[in-house]
Amino acid sequence: MVQEQDGDSFAVMIPTAEIIRFYYAPSTRLAQALFWGEYGEAFNAERSGVLDEGVVRVHLRRWMEDQDAWTLARYLCSAAMQREASRLYNGLRLYQLNSPNVIAMPNQNLPCGFPFEGSTTIHGICLPLPGPTSDNAPRWLILRIERCSAPFPFDRVIVDRDNNSIVGENNEDENLIPAWAKDERNGRTVEKQALDTFRSNEEPRRGLDPLRIDLVEDRFEGLKGKKLVKEEKAVQRFRHWPLKVPANQMLTGLGTGQGTWGNSSLQLSKLTTVQSREPKRRDAPVLPVSMETFVRAIELLAEKHRQCEVAFIGTGERDTSFGTHTLASFPIHEPHKRKKIGWAWIKTENRPRSVAIAEIGSENKIAYALEIERTNQEHAILVMARDDLQRIGAGELQSFLLLCALRRGWVPEDQMPGYRRKTTTHRELVSISVLESRIWRKIDQLFGSAAQPECV
Repeated sequence: MVQEQDGDSFAVMIPTAEIIRFYYAPSTRLAQALFWGEYGEAFNAERSGVLDEGVVRVHLRRWMEDQDAWTLARYLCSAAMQREASRLYNGLRLYQLNSPNVIAMPNQNLPCGFPFEGSTTIHGICLPLPGPTSDNAPRWLILRIERCSAPFPFDRVIVDRDNNSIVGENNEDENLIPAWAKDERNGRTVEKQALDTFRSNEEPRRGLDPLRIDLVEDRFEGLKGKKLVKEEKAVQRFRHWPLKVPANQMLTGLGTGQGTWGNSSLQLSKLTTVQSREPKRRDAPVLPVSMETFVRAIELLAEKHRQCEVAFIGTGERDTSFGTHTLASFPIHEPHKRKKIGWAWIKTENRPRSVAIAEIGSENKIAYALEIERTNQEHAILVMARDDLQRIGAGELQSFLLLCALRRGWVPEDQMPGYRRKTTTHRELVSISVLESRIWRKIDQLFGSAAQPECV
């Protein structure tokens, strides 16, 4: 690519490969997408676009890095970048079709220009060349672009991705399915990790100084001070399971090694590692995850909030007793099919599975805390309410319990239109008061008040 200056058509010359590296392919994945003609498939087009003036949303595919969102956001907003990326790929295909060889030789004349229109100031490593005449200014061959002052067509980038690992409001729901199946090969021994090293079979070139490779945010003046925005996740669909590794690897920067000469002994570069923290150990015993623990927590909640109306309720048919309280039961047959729901039946005791439903009233607001009778499965405690925070009838509760029985656990929030829900777990449950405070905090969140409401 050439730029005219002071009447000289070749005053500034930039190799096409350098333009591609700096503007279009700052990462390996973007380079692959560019040369395979899949630049527009690096993000979900249905969930990406310009939201408001200066605000762009980029929903990345799982194989893309978050930092690629800067480049793809410019691609979404800039017609010039879309045009140049398409022109580059079409030129590459045309050259390959017209190549006399089966395997096309590298083409040094691919068409590709700047991804923007207008003027810019470029800082880089340049090589001066003689001008057309001795009286003319020298020509410049830009070997490497390091900075560019061209503005970006956006002020804010919201990034999301297919494999978003941000925890949602329901991250404590133990009924979330795992994102990956469990590894059945549990008997294998884990080998000790070797030191992390970079190796090269080539002899370093004499006198080469380390080369620092800037990240995308450091290359463009238009991105100074800007950060990618990640929205909070409302509904989490899969269980968040952190990887258990002996060390978390963390790169402190990008760059090349120091050059030497002769029959040198290479000094291997090492990654900086941060040892993972030891898991916390509690000396105090934890309470059992049982119906009795839940009932005691609700009884404590009623004592601490005496002005609230707290009671265990049933749904009608098949209600049972638990001390002085009433427990409901899950439906045991599918409607219309009359097929028995195996999960809803406790075979050892030949009876339906019970569920405790605690109704908590505060002013004109009503919420419900539910606990499933457990066997060998884990379930979170569910705190739910209608959107209008009014009483849920027995028929509504029976329909809800039927969906839960068919699903073998609590129904996800996106399948509960008209209801709000929260979950809390039994992890590190060292006392009844801990569980009571967790349940009350979720109820308070549903009521929409940070402060404790005045109960009647």
